[in-house]
Amino acid sequence: MEDEHGRFDFAAPDEEVNPYINQLTSSVGTYLYGRRMYEAMVYWETAHTVPNLPQFLRDWTRQWQAAEKIVYSRTLAEPRSVRTRIEREFEPDVVRRLKGRPPRHHR
Repeated sequence: MEDEHGRFDFAAPDEEVNPYINQLTSSVGTYLYGRRMYEAMVYWETAHTVPNLPQFLRDWTRQWQAAEKIVYSRTLAEPRSVRTRIEREFEPDVVRRLKGRPPRHHR
């Protein structure tokens, strides 16, 4: 997702919105990504090392790191984050089974 100039900074929540988004997404146990979105999101794998990172972003970083990630890509050789696996083909039945699992709750 990006605007007509190739940016998606409009979608980056701020200090006012992010805590709400953290709350909404706190029960997400698995994220499904295409390669390009994963490459943007993998920043959160090491964001905790950024000096002076605001607490609301540290909270999001912990949530993202704790979640499983499935990346659908035919070209990505290997994941750059833990709890991540690469799938070469998107299979709707696999996603249906994932959705049928009991929800995970992060602490």
